[in-house]
Amino acid sequence: MISMLQGKKGQFYILIALLLIAYAYTLIRQEVPVRKPKDTFQLLHEGYMSEGMAAINSAVYEEANVTARFAGFTGDYMAFAKSAAPNFRLVYLLRHKDQLVVGNRLDSSLNITLGNADYSIGPGSEQTAAVSNATIRIAGNSYSFVFLQEGEIQLKALFREASRLTTRVFVSG
Repeated sequence: MISMLQGKKGQFYILIALLLIAYAYTLIRQEVPVRKPKDTFQLLHEGYMSEGMAAINSAVYEEANVTARFAGFTGDYMAFAKSAAPNFRLVYLLRHKDQLVVGNRLDSSLNITLGNADYSIGPGSEQTAAVSNATIRIAGNSYSFVFLQEGEIQLKALFREASRLTTRVFVSG
């Protein structure tokens, strides 16, 4: 009987040793931080702004119609964006010299105030006006855009992605 108790005592010490080793291993082990990948919405709005500036620079270099070239770029980009994120929409404001072009690529009309004038711009349409600060009203929210007097080309945009549960908006510029 004494030998049986001594055998159990040895098993107990082995179990405690294994538990202490496992605990020490968890304390020493370094956790590797996992970087969360950017989501599609973020990639699309960042890509639009960087590629949009490249399209504008190309049009200026080639002495082409900047606003027409940019509208074409936006149409192509929206076709690409809808393949990655079907609910991705945008509104762009492009200042070129003394004109401001507002392009609506939302699913609905938007109301915009340019200077002292109010406009309603339908989906897939553009509105050209004299350069002034702008306020866009969408779904009860107002977004203001200020255009500096310096520089003849400025690009600003509002990006929107809506689903049943969430609506995400990002304003650039």
